[in-house]
Amino acid sequence: MLNVVSLVSGLEPDTSVPVETLFSNASRPSVHVIGGGEFLDSITSILGPMSYIPAPVETSTQLTVAQEAGTGTIVVIDGALPGALEICQAMDELVPKILISPESSFSFRAKCAQANVTTVMSAPIDQAEFINWLEHFGGQMSSQPASILLVDDDPLASEVYAEMLRANGMTVSVLNDPFNIIMTMERSFFDLVIMDLQMPGTNGIEIAKIIRQHQNHLSIPIVFLSSEEDKQVQMKARQFGGDDFISKRADLDALVSLIHLRVQRARVLRNLIERDGLTGLLNHRRFKERVGHEMARYRRTKLQFCVAMIDVDHFKKVNDTWGHPVGDKVLSILARALVGWVRKTDVVGRYGGEEFAVLLLDTSPDMIFEVMENFRKHFAKMTFDGLGEQFSLTVSIGVAGCTADGDGAALFAQADKALYLAKSNGRDQVVIAEPEATPACSKTASADAGKT
Repeated sequence: MLNVVSLVSGLEPDTSVPVETLFSNASRPSVHVIGGGEFLDSITSILGPMSYIPAPVETSTQLTVAQEAGTGTIVVIDGALPGALEICQAMDELVPKILISPESSFSFRAKCAQANVTTVMSAPIDQAEFINWLEHFGGQMSSQPASILLVDDDPLASEVYAEMLRANGMTVSVLNDPFNIIMTMERSFFDLVIMDLQMPGTNGIEIAKIIRQHQNHLSIPIVFLSSEEDKQVQMKARQFGGDDFISKRADLDALVSLIHLRVQRARVLRNLIERDGLTGLLNHRRFKERVGHEMARYRRTKLQFCVAMIDVDHFKKVNDTWGHPVGDKVLSILARALVGWVRKTDVVGRYGGEEFAVLLLDTSPDMIFEVMENFRKHFAKMTFDGLGEQFSLTVSIGVAGCTADGDGAALFAQADKALYLAKSNGRDQVVIAEPEATPACSKTASADAGKT
């Protein structure tokens, strides 16, 4: 979720003075919106359910906030504004800028590129695409360091490179025994693998082939760092799983820059592959993979985490009564509300249909009960437009915590049983599963206590 700052002056988008808008949420980068009227309404309808709070800001000079925008700011501009491209050009080139416009010609896109526009989205705004862009830019601004796995049989050389990368803000794990590559990659998630080409008993190309045999590792970039100068060998390295080839003779500063760029690009592509098209959340497979990584981390660190399963009560009635477009809008709003409710470090995914899942890190089920209970109440107060008819919905939530002798499948089964119990007990409530997976639950809460 992102901070969006709003600067409202009451002018329509077709006036000579643009409207500036900001919605605030302290835990995310800021998003500066330039445009009013229906444009501002459409942005507000997307961001409002995510706990963004609009705050009018008065400035004596128009576009002051946008022109002075720096790190941590995303700008969204109404392309219908006179001089919209000039507004973009006046800003820092590195500030992410999203221009909303129905224009799609090459000449227009070229002008946008010249004005340093980062992204052009068509109007009307597609909610999932818009959220994906915000999350993408927010991720680029994130303080989350790049996670690197360095595979090299030479302990001294690998530590030299590792320290250099760490000095540039990256998290680096060193693997000197390449035969442990799969076990290492299953225990942790890495943004990038850097690997020597020549190693005793094996070689980098062989290891790359082994990595690519696992579906979970298909999207992780592999960069070969080697003194090998044979172009045919370099091409073979790329052909069989490698994404790039960097000479060990390369300038160290250039090496760091290349790795930063490769990580950034990999995160962009991974985001596109792993996201649900409607909601912009992690899809089912990627969410389960992430839980698997956290389970491995828990075994090492003993830092507990929870999974919450959330299901919309009587959702079929929404589709049957008002149609699937209204149902899709409900799911999109629920997704944004969940992202806005939990911490930035937590992970929200679409588990399937009207069912969502949240991975809540470094916490226990008892600690998370109140968070989910308050969300249940928050969602129940929302109203939806069913083709002119207003309606409300509730959710049922099942929560389970990881255990030392469990695995990802057992954790999902526990949360699923707790969700089933919440449904069977009357819906609109939160249930925490007992560690033994018994039918009883340690805590429940509902809008109608005692309902059966």
